[in-house]
Amino acid sequence: MADGSYDHLIVGSTPLAGLLAGLLAIEHNKRVCLVGEPFSPFRLQRSIDLSIAPVTRPETLILLRRVAAETTRLVNGWGKGLVSRVDPLFVAETPQSIAALGHFRHLAVALGYAVETVVDRALAAGLIVRVRDIQMLGHGRVEPALETWLTRHEVRQLDHAETALAIRKDGTARLTNGDRSIEAGHVILAGDDAILAHLAPDALDRSLETVPGSALLLEAARPLPAPCVSFLDRGIVLAQDGKVGVSALVTGDPATARARLGSATAKSAPLRLAGETVTGTLRTTDGAPFIGLARGLKTTIIAGLGPAAAFLAPALARHIAGVSPPDEAAWFAARGPTRGNIRLQAADYSAVPA
Repeated sequence: MADGSYDHLIVGSTPLAGLLAGLLAIEHNKRVCLVGEPFSPFRLQRSIDLSIAPVTRPETLILLRRVAAETTRLVNGWGKGLVSRVDPLFVAETPQSIAALGHFRHLAVALGYAVETVVDRALAAGLIVRVRDIQMLGHGRVEPALETWLTRHEVRQLDHAETALAIRKDGTARLTNGDRSIEAGHVILAGDDAILAHLAPDALDRSLETVPGSALLLEAARPLPAPCVSFLDRGIVLAQDGKVGVSALVTGDPATARARLGSATAKSAPLRLAGETVTGTLRTTDGAPFIGLARGLKTTIIAGLGPAAAFLAPALARHIAGVSPPDEAAWFAARGPTRGNIRLQAADYSAVPA
């Protein structure tokens, strides 16, 4: 039987998807349904959400600085301990990455971030940059609070494992959940998991490519050098929210993943593998985020936002609702599907792990 209709169907299991669904419903008065994987404390962390990213485009850092403050205020309003203040480290080891990270450091200083270079004698030819007072979403704490927020505001949430989704070429969709049938006027695939699950390869823009990856949980005897450490050239991001557990996201060739992870953690206390799962991720060949329609479909896909994805949710919601201020509208227009040389104006740094 029919069970209503929605303006937007958000598909995704990351904080970005939940934040986007809630903001469209609450701030923009849209009827929204969210399809994703419900939070489980046993699910390995699939995203490490920071209010900063090592970008080289000043307009991106300016937008992120402003919008991340909105997201932080929103999440802090749900309860205590959901957002941590951390000093992440970014590590570059190849000439291209060193140049890009050095450029990012100068931009960040100019915009008022507290940034410093870290000296490490073991990294003779590399560059390590620490950024002070950055917000990081607390995995395992923010997800239940996010679900409660959505429920309180009557945003419908469906388990993707129990929902069949048929996306039409015009961007609409029909969902079947049990004996209920639901119509959605616009599908938004918010995250790599959703895009890879629901789109064929020929529906991806030519600027997008699939990259293998894995998510791991490690046990450490002592804290890492920082709560979040990103090795740009090794495709390794480590996050430690507490004193023991370390979440690791690894991208790139699976054959070299363990070796790259081992080299990244060699100076830390011995780490023991507690869990691992294979993931598929997307990256853009030009380093710029992708926010726009799939090829041959009027379905919106959101990819390539990096670690700052969740913190960009307010701007994304305004964009989808059609109420972006001029500077945000220009930013999104340059990061849509490939049309001539438009994306060259937004191309950014992109490391390619071994």
